[in-house]
Amino acid sequence: MKAHMIIDFTRIIGKKNPYFFGSFIEHVHRCVYPGIFDPTSDFADKDGMRKDVLEEIRKLKPGTIRWPGGNFSSWYQWKDGIGPKEKRLTKISYADDIIREENHQFGTDEYIKFCRKTLVEPYITVNAGCGTAKEAAEWVEYCNYNGNSFYANLRRENGSNTPFGVKFWEIGNEIYGDWQVGTKNAMQYCQVVNEFSKAMKRIDPTIKVVAVGMGKHDPDWDRTILSHCWEYIDGISVHIYIGRHGYFDSFGQVYTIRDHLKKMEDDIISLSEKKTSRRIGIALSEWGIWYRRGHKDALDEVYNLKDALVFASAMNLLLGFCNSLDFTHQSMLVNCLGLIRTKQYKIVRQTIYFPFLLFANETGDTVLAPLVLCETFSCKDYRYFPWPTFDVGKDNFQIDESRVPQMHNIQFLDVSATFNSKENHLCIIAVNRHPEQSISSSIELRNCQYKNLVTASVITGPDVYAENNFDKEAVGMETYQETLKNHLVWDFPPHSITMLKIPVEAKNE
Repeated sequence: MKAHMIIDFTRIIGKKNPYFFGSFIEHVHRCVYPGIFDPTSDFADKDGMRKDVLEEIRKLKPGTIRWPGGNFSSWYQWKDGIGPKEKRLTKISYADDIIREENHQFGTDEYIKFCRKTLVEPYITVNAGCGTAKEAAEWVEYCNYNGNSFYANLRRENGSNTPFGVKFWEIGNEIYGDWQVGTKNAMQYCQVVNEFSKAMKRIDPTIKVVAVGMGKHDPDWDRTILSHCWEYIDGISVHIYIGRHGYFDSFGQVYTIRDHLKKMEDDIISLSEKKTSRRIGIALSEWGIWYRRGHKDALDEVYNLKDALVFASAMNLLLGFCNSLDFTHQSMLVNCLGLIRTKQYKIVRQTIYFPFLLFANETGDTVLAPLVLCETFSCKDYRYFPWPTFDVGKDNFQIDESRVPQMHNIQFLDVSATFNSKENHLCIIAVNRHPEQSISSSIELRNCQYKNLVTASVITGPDVYAENNFDKEAVGMETYQETLKNHLVWDFPPHSITMLKIPVEAKNE
């Protein structure tokens, strides 16, 4: 199959937030315990964290890692998770409809140590379900205040003389849902946001505060929050999960993300014309592929190569929203829907680990708008059947597929392009979504000068349903360099993700 790609350095979409590609951990199933924190493991460091997991996270380089939830945050009392570990109480967590015992061994201080060990910025979700503005402000004080106050001194007493400097705070989680502790309607939640933000920012005016947007797009909810909280927030969040069993139809769900983000972006732009001139960003604070297991299951999704291709296509799409989208938190980091799975003595990198590695490590700060000409396919159009396409509460993973229309002209070769202005290189990430055919594409670079030395990283496997397990990683990544003699032409293998890094200099117009 033939294709042609045009990348013009004058066709700039915008600048990417340096924290753009992040992840998420929650006290649910096997994510934190024992995926990250397991003092009994042979891999545990002096703080009880698994060194092999920490090493992989450092390789991934997520910008931020959201914690402690998720639904868990609507129950969590942060003061239960600080101080001497032997004095921390085990309490029943009723954040979900599954009763769990929380021993509070991984709390705020441990989370900050985890962030420091993995070189990421913390992103904390405060309890807006059964918590108060006072408790949230005291949490900010504990983390960020440097004066002679009770909670600042308590932090010092617990071993941290220097403030943590937590910049990013989200007020609650999916508070619109009846599965949530402390469900609220839009106007009730507006009052919560304004009071929480006011109290928290009086402790530290430099923090950025994110409000909860509707996961299943509801313009009334989002517009209400934006209209009544505009002066108090810096961003609004959204959660989107995708995933279908059918190969081509899986790619159709990627466009539900585009549809939802575009509607939110339009709402913000429309309201910004009536409000004071301040920027409100979007935080995709939970997103991922989730379709095999119900909420009550172990949630150790085992991903295949098809899932990795869909995952990479979604990340390509997300880059196109860089002007409004500040954070994307893949859900979750370890075990539960994870990039990584663990056993007591082993670790495995899931298929989706590798595209995350490429996007977080290699994409540049400037997002370009590539033009691609290639053959296309058709798939189901799920844009009018937005998340959830399954009912998590009922563990029902079915929708009436007969009612889903077709969408057409979906290109087999899906491409993003970014420019690293510090290192002067172009990063092209191309997903060949054809399950059987390679794609030979000419690449036309405009308004730049490039060198013929190309660094390539290719993610693929024996077939689209190949999985990585504890015995063997069937899907992996190969990196090599190649010198091009004349024209820039590249062969993209079937069912593959390819990153091309090309040294360039943009021409000054």
